[in-house]
Amino acid sequence: MIDPATINLPNFIANWYGNPDSPREPLPEQHAWIPAPLRAWHEISRQWSTPLVTLKKMISPEEIEARDGKAIFMIDPGDSAWAFDMNDPNIVYEGQLYEGWVASSESMTEFLKHNLLNEAAFNAPATRFSEAVNFEALERTLEPMTEVSFGGWLWPQPGHRIYMNSVMVADVGPSIEESEPFGNREGFASVQIGSISPKNLEYLDAIHQVEWFV
Repeated sequence: MIDPATINLPNFIANWYGNPDSPREPLPEQHAWIPAPLRAWHEISRQWSTPLVTLKKMISPEEIEARDGKAIFMIDPGDSAWAFDMNDPNIVYEGQLYEGWVASSESMTEFLKHNLLNEAAFNAPATRFSEAVNFEALERTLEPMTEVSFGGWLWPQPGHRIYMNSVMVADVGPSIEESEPFGNREGFASVQIGSISPKNLEYLDAIHQVEWFV
């Protein structure tokens, strides 16, 4: 497996989205209360005019507010939310707006890397998706990549994993049944793959038992 600690955020972003448009500038001192990894993320991401997070919304440092010992720093359109602990800023919580929280198994640093790679799988210049890849085809699909040993999170449901190489990222999760109670479909996975070039995904055309969508 790939150790998340070995993933360099600026290098990955530059490889994925091109060179930065602007120099890195530190956040104003008034944001010093925000966890250092999160401050660094905002400083780094602001160097690119291309949005790095589109599935979710990163709350700007100016809008992050503390409430009941936690501060929400990211949300998604379905009211999922992520917050850090005011007493231990390295702890990340997952939950729903106005509902309970669950402590993540990932530190803030690891979580931000996990989120970047998850987003990259969807925001890449070239993408492929299938909601039903059988396990035999899944092995062939993931052969060029290596799993990243993230601790895991609950969004959009438990069981998602990240695979990558220098030019590809895949988000692999449960395949959901098409009818109620919408449980996990046995023997299948959903796969979202992104790459910096369509050429890197051409090998998927030979996996005939999978219907891939761009």
